[in-house]
Amino acid sequence: MPKIEPREKRWVAITSVSLGFLVAFASLVNLFVLRMNLPLDWDQLLIVGLMIAVFPPAVTEYLDMRWERGIDRNIPRLLREIAESGRTGLTLVRAIEVSAARDYGPLTPELKRLVAQISWGSSLEDSLHDFAKRARTKLARRSATLIAEVARSGGDIQEVMEQVNRHIGELASIDRERYTQMRPYAFVVYVAVGVFLFTDIMMIQSFFAQIAQLQTKVLQTSSARGIFGGISAADLQLLKRALFHASIIQSVIGGLVAGKMSEAKLGAGLKHVLILVLISFFSFMIWVWSV
Repeated sequence: MPKIEPREKRWVAITSVSLGFLVAFASLVNLFVLRMNLPLDWDQLLIVGLMIAVFPPAVTEYLDMRWERGIDRNIPRLLREIAESGRTGLTLVRAIEVSAARDYGPLTPELKRLVAQISWGSSLEDSLHDFAKRARTKLARRSATLIAEVARSGGDIQEVMEQVNRHIGELASIDRERYTQMRPYAFVVYVAVGVFLFTDIMMIQSFFAQIAQLQTKVLQTSSARGIFGGISAADLQLLKRALFHASIIQSVIGGLVAGKMSEAKLGAGLKHVLILVLISFFSFMIWVWSV
């Protein structure tokens, strides 16, 4: 899994947001100036611009979070094997060098860079500090700090590293448990958006559209006009647009909430935003605008 640097994520976000803004701006220019007959309405083009703006950052954020989870998943195994190497009489630095030759997934390149820094004359503490900055996860920072303290204090490295391994293992277990428990809450958001879309579509097709048809085709008496005269064909289009906008707003907010609740990061909600906006967009395209 690739590592995506924060600088790269910023450039991806800037580029995609710029492209999305251009699409949105073009739709507004067409609405007020050009007035060309396009396949999509202006607000539909705005949502297309939103999807263009969200898609690349959502992908990069998803890949980066997979990389970070790979780092956290391998740290307990790294500490356990460093402690086991200590039983054979190896020093802490030598145990780290031996561990760097093993496969720890996305942790391996960062570990090799740590060993390279030490071989170039950097202190273990400084190398661990740089390692924590590159890894970027809380578990990596805690592990680097604890290993640096072990190296500074000396003593029975094997016993201390075993205690560090147990502590980090417990922290990793707590994080996994929290992730497992909170992940189903994202499904609640999807259900809420689905219920909202279903209600909107049923109201439009079974209620508002029927009233508009009765008004324009059947009911001509003054008494009927008083009962059903509140919704015309133009009003029906306005209702469709208002409900479409409401569904998009709920999709965006619900997606961000789903990411924050399930993975404790607002950026993790971008993929949920993209999926929910796509569901809302195509639901209206299939069951509302094409009818």
